[in-house]
Amino acid sequence: MSFKNLNHLFSVIYLGLFFTLISCSSNVSKILETPKATLSIVTASDPGLFKNDSLKFPLYLTDKIESKEQVQANYGSNVFIIHRGHLLKASATKEENVAVLKSLEGKGIDAVNLSMEDFIIADQQQISLENYSQFFLNSSVVNLNEDNIVTKPNISSFVIYEGVAFIGLSDQVVDKNLVTEKFLISDYVLAILRAKKTALTNNSLKKVSQPKIQSFVIVHNEGSEINEIIERLPPNFLNSLTD
Repeated sequence: MSFKNLNHLFSVIYLGLFFTLISCSSNVSKILETPKATLSIVTASDPGLFKNDSLKFPLYLTDKIESKEQVQANYGSNVFIIHRGHLLKASATKEENVAVLKSLEGKGIDAVNLSMEDFIIADQQQISLENYSQFFLNSSVVNLNEDNIVTKPNISSFVIYEGVAFIGLSDQVVDKNLVTEKFLISDYVLAILRAKKTALTNNSLKKVSQPKIQSFVIVHNEGSEINEIIERLPPNFLNSLTD
């Protein structure tokens, strides 16, 4: 082979390697530039079936004590049920309110979003909510004697199901005859941010396999005022990486 032909061969090989490297570099750049999944946030308030693209299952909000079997018959076996709160009544006796709490047992309601009124009535009638098997949500009611959000083994600021974290905001509707000195509502934005941080931390520390949190659902009774609350959330709430 002549020197001229050999030089031509090397040129062809060099160009081939050059374009191969460019192609690989381009593919690597595309991989590196692929955006990571971000968290989404939606709000849910009205009783009945709630559907959203961020949920892979039906969410059912209710003001009644309904059995899960009954709700599943209408909406499917994977329906998630949240009671909107105001379980206890100021006009009811302790025995009547205790009967309401006991009636929750075995119904299969996944969570009850407690109102501040529920806490006040339970406290004044000396009803211990932690003695019941029902799971309760509370991210915003503060016990001033403890200077902290009310939490118990069965009372948490969030609950996670199929990669969705539900945060319950308690409303401030309280019977005028009740004394409210012991409890108050925390700032809702701070309540959401606290619950979000705890939920993400707990989710990452879980030893058992479970889906990573992909979205948050804020359960509330605030009506249109929830829009102002969501607008006050820092921009990085929605841009938080899920991994």
